[in-house]
Amino acid sequence: MVPRPRRYRIARVNLCALVFARRRDRVAGDAVKEERMQFGGMARWDGLDLFGPNYMSVAYRKGGEIHVQVEPSNIPKIENPLALKISRLPIVRSVFLWGRLLIQVVGSIWTLVFFAATMAVLWLFVRLMEFGSGGGGALGGLFSFFAAFPILPILLLFFAGMKLSPIGRYHGAEHKAVAAYEKYGEVTMQGARSSSRIHPRCGTNILVYIVLAALLDPLIAWWGYAFLQFILISEAWFVLGQTRPSIAIGNLFQRYLTTTEPRRAELEVAVESMNRLLEAEQGRAGDEKKVQVPARY
Repeated sequence: MVPRPRRYRIARVNLCALVFARRRDRVAGDAVKEERMQFGGMARWDGLDLFGPNYMSVAYRKGGEIHVQVEPSNIPKIENPLALKISRLPIVRSVFLWGRLLIQVVGSIWTLVFFAATMAVLWLFVRLMEFGSGGGGALGGLFSFFAAFPILPILLLFFAGMKLSPIGRYHGAEHKAVAAYEKYGEVTMQGARSSSRIHPRCGTNILVYIVLAALLDPLIAWWGYAFLQFILISEAWFVLGQTRPSIAIGNLFQRYLTTTEPRRAELEVAVESMNRLLEAEQGRAGDEKKVQVPARY
């Protein structure tokens, strides 16, 4: 057998080294991504709340200033390995999910007030639907339909309020800031502006199953138990939430119903809040910060 020329062996070695280097860089990049923290958030009328592993931030704009307050998270963490395994069991995980959400809502007094006021208005709307269902004509038929599916008008008003109010813009800004950190490891205006306002971990995705529950509500006699409703909704989300159809529908909900492309004003609040929260998580937290910005927005 005639030996190959030396230059081919050298080229082959160099090619293997190049492939190995690329694989090593890719593994290193994956390791960096795995080390990045996970953040969640909640949009409000005048700002947003962000939640990290150990801290939470409350940010809002008032009189041309961005106010950001960072404090330790009020959500208890499960450290015991056995308790952690139990918390991931079916039904138990749903209780933890809704409990965590309740703690987040109660943790912000203004979010709690807004939530209570919204529920009161929606309850009054449903009662009016039931009252108007006794009339005739097309309007009476519409009222009868909404009275039979009471959660649908609530969801319609909820979606309209999200899409057409500053809440939708702050919701989109929250997603962009979190996505910028997850993609670049830092949060800048340019990085946040170029990031998507559609996020795979958004709580909007569970609304797909709430809408499904609303359609099944009058068809199942035992569906009136609220606790059972929430357990079944969240369990369906845990089982089916990562499937392609569920993700696709959830993304459509986010794009057209619950988020709006933020303006610079909302994006500045989200970026500043995210950076302050990152400082706290990295051990560089300070007191409440007020950021002077032009009041033209």
